[in-house]
Amino acid sequence: MKKTIILALLALLPITTGALSTPSSVKTLFTTNNNRNNNNNSKILKGIDASQFRHPLDRDLTNFFSKAPLSGIATEAIRRSLSIVEQGVRLDLLSSSVKVSPNQMPELYESMQEAASILDMEVVPELYVQSSPQANAYTLALQGQDKNKPAIVVVTSALLDRCSDKEVQAIIGHELGHLKCSHSLYLTLGGLASTPLRGLPLLGSQAEQLLQEWRLAAEYSCDRAALLVSQDVNVVAGAMLKLFAGTSRATNTQAFIDQSREYEQLLKDANPMVRASIRMQQRTHPLPVKRVGELENWFKSDEYKAIVKMKFE
Repeated sequence: MKKTIILALLALLPITTGALSTPSSVKTLFTTNNNRNNNNNSKILKGIDASQFRHPLDRDLTNFFSKAPLSGIATEAIRRSLSIVEQGVRLDLLSSSVKVSPNQMPELYESMQEAASILDMEVVPELYVQSSPQANAYTLALQGQDKNKPAIVVVTSALLDRCSDKEVQAIIGHELGHLKCSHSLYLTLGGLASTPLRGLPLLGSQAEQLLQEWRLAAEYSCDRAALLVSQDVNVVAGAMLKLFAGTSRATNTQAFIDQSREYEQLLKDANPMVRASIRMQQRTHPLPVKRVGELENWFKSDEYKAIVKMKFE
């Protein structure tokens, strides 16, 4: 009931372009091993819509804000602002990174083409490799509709050196999930709408908590996108495991899944004060064990099975 009240208030608030701030890039980080294998027999999901794999909270809030009063005006303003940000990012990448193409890292280029095809992306994003000792990948999370100005995805050199080809493609799939879901657009819209509430004693904290839950749900949505690209839960879970362990020596995905179950049981039995403390922690990404647990549950769900068995046209 409280969420419904907060959402209703958010939708009725005026959205001003002057309150717009530059959104931070939506990022994910994976660390994996050097075992390389190119073959991906994943089914092409022609015609798939983001709503089919979004996490429920991500889906509900996206639908809510997309239909809110003045959302069309605000959406256009956000797109224009993000376009300016993207210009600067593109110039910086062209000046200091390597743009992947059929003639430059062709295997990686084909991996991006295939991942985009699986998720039925209308415009394939540009892929850049950035020199960095940190294994990372990121995107501005706004899907481009203009083939002359495609969206941008960046992977670092350290990630490529540590990842198998399948894992790299799953990571790309996660970033494509952000683009497919237009997370920069809708999360920015939600943040703008909640700004006037933040000074209010009760509604402010509840609105901020709801936005935090939305950001975490967005990451779950993109983990699902990674799974749809690889269509192999062990590939995605294995990449997560090596990230969270900080080493490629951690390879037993089942043991990590069992660890996630142990966490859930311990959390269930924990003192209420401990549970409340954990819930209050501010995070940009979900807890590692929660991500693996969520991924496993969705992989076993009828929803996932229906998607991969569906005849897309």
